[in-house]
Amino acid sequence: MTTQSAASAVSALPATSAARDWRLALAWMFGALLLRTGLAALVPLLPDETYYWEWSRRLEAGYFDHPPGIALLIAFGAKLLGNTHTGVRAGPALAALVTHAAAVTCAWQLAGRGAPGAAAAHRAAQLVTLLPIATLGLVMATPDAALFATAMIALLAVERALAAPVRSLASFTWWVLAGLALGGAFVSKYTAVLLPMGLVIACLVHPALRQRFLDAGPWVASALALALFAPVVVWNAMNNWVSFRFQLGHGFTPSARGNPLSRELEMLGGQAGLASPILFGLLAVVVWRALRDGWRTRHSAAPTDRVTRRFALAMIALVPLVFFAVSAWRRAVEANWPAMIYPGAMMLLATSDWPAARGAWWRRGLWLAAMLLAVVTVQAWRPILPLAPRRDPIARAHGWTTLAAAVDRARRDPFLDGTVDQWIAADRYQDASELAFHLPDQPTVFALNLGGRTNQYDVWPNAFGQVRPGDGLVVAFDADAKGDSLAAVVGAWFDRMQQGERVSLQRNGGEITTRRLWLYRIARDFPRLRPGATP
Repeated sequence: MTTQSAASAVSALPATSAARDWRLALAWMFGALLLRTGLAALVPLLPDETYYWEWSRRLEAGYFDHPPGIALLIAFGAKLLGNTHTGVRAGPALAALVTHAAAVTCAWQLAGRGAPGAAAAHRAAQLVTLLPIATLGLVMATPDAALFATAMIALLAVERALAAPVRSLASFTWWVLAGLALGGAFVSKYTAVLLPMGLVIACLVHPALRQRFLDAGPWVASALALALFAPVVVWNAMNNWVSFRFQLGHGFTPSARGNPLSRELEMLGGQAGLASPILFGLLAVVVWRALRDGWRTRHSAAPTDRVTRRFALAMIALVPLVFFAVSAWRRAVEANWPAMIYPGAMMLLATSDWPAARGAWWRRGLWLAAMLLAVVTVQAWRPILPLAPRRDPIARAHGWTTLAAAVDRARRDPFLDGTVDQWIAADRYQDASELAFHLPDQPTVFALNLGGRTNQYDVWPNAFGQVRPGDGLVVAFDADAKGDSLAAVVGAWFDRMQQGERVSLQRNGGEITTRRLWLYRIARDFPRLRPGATP
């Protein structure tokens, strides 16, 4: 071989490697699509999903629990495929594809185009496929699906804006896209505010990033994001700020559960479970390394340097962790609440040149995450873990068709003959939404909320405003002493009441929970306000 041909062969190696990495990245994205499709098909709609589906049937600018992002996403899918299992999850499925594509693109750009960028894109595709919080969060129709998609687009746009010179047209254009995506994230979940909070802190403490305050782009982006979020604020103002008050209380009201140390450890353990232990450890280290390197070079690095951009992404990942660590000091933190940790942290891990991020520990992390997902997938198909049905999270999606069939029979019971209108209700919002979805005509179903927390059903026109004298009612209560006592409370508002079926909600023969139906005829003194509720 001549010297010239040898040089040509060597120069062709990076191109060949890059092409291979891109093929593998696309293969991982396709594999993730198949995995999410399989999981979505195996698991019936969970109660929270049918609750959000109910939101999509009554689109508003806000809801008691969250902004309207997930309702809009479900409404889009239902418009295409109807009010079906597939229709409810179609929107989140599209959001998952957007998340994956944005993550791969962001890693490619951050690492530098060419062979390094292609390798980073490949690793990003693997992370989004195998990281449990990413895969599982993008299967179900929950606010996290919309949040991940919009947050990842915002992160991509911010990284590109920071890579462009200060006050350049390219920088301004990317900031505009970041503002639009950030507004979408605000409309998806309130915790999205932690993303710009991290970026602002990074710009305040880092001299090179501080120059971005002289650029019009970030201010325009902020204005766009707030403009998109403004309808949510207006809705809250018109509804006594219920959503803002609920979320603030939800996160910071002191809890008697555990002690501060146990809650902090529980939060970290939850993150290790959602990211898988090895990958969570790698994510934590690369965030720390990016913060360290960025701080060490803060006086010499330029605003557009890669080390500066990585510092910004690390701070965006760190702030949600710190925020929920503070929250955990006062009350227990649900595992998915700090989800804003992961978009930035995943990009740092995918583009890291730290040997462990590419070597044996990386491969072990991927294998362990893949094994955990395999167990979840099999558990979704058929229970294999030694969990009682009542403690199996997947089991909560089962048994609702049985309950709906029993309610459908009850509302046709001759006992209700002679009533004016026959209404259906449940005590919990989860039961009410599952019944509304699974009953053949998908009717209005009320949640009485006599034994549970306030929720969106208290904001909507409810049974206490709709049931009129002479009407009949079928209600599903827990089949226990407390449920029976609540049924008696409702019975005092009617001329007569009758106990109906006891229904066992099961998965593969294992009992998850039980409900008892109660039939009421001829409403007499039905209250106009839920007992205990404030006007």
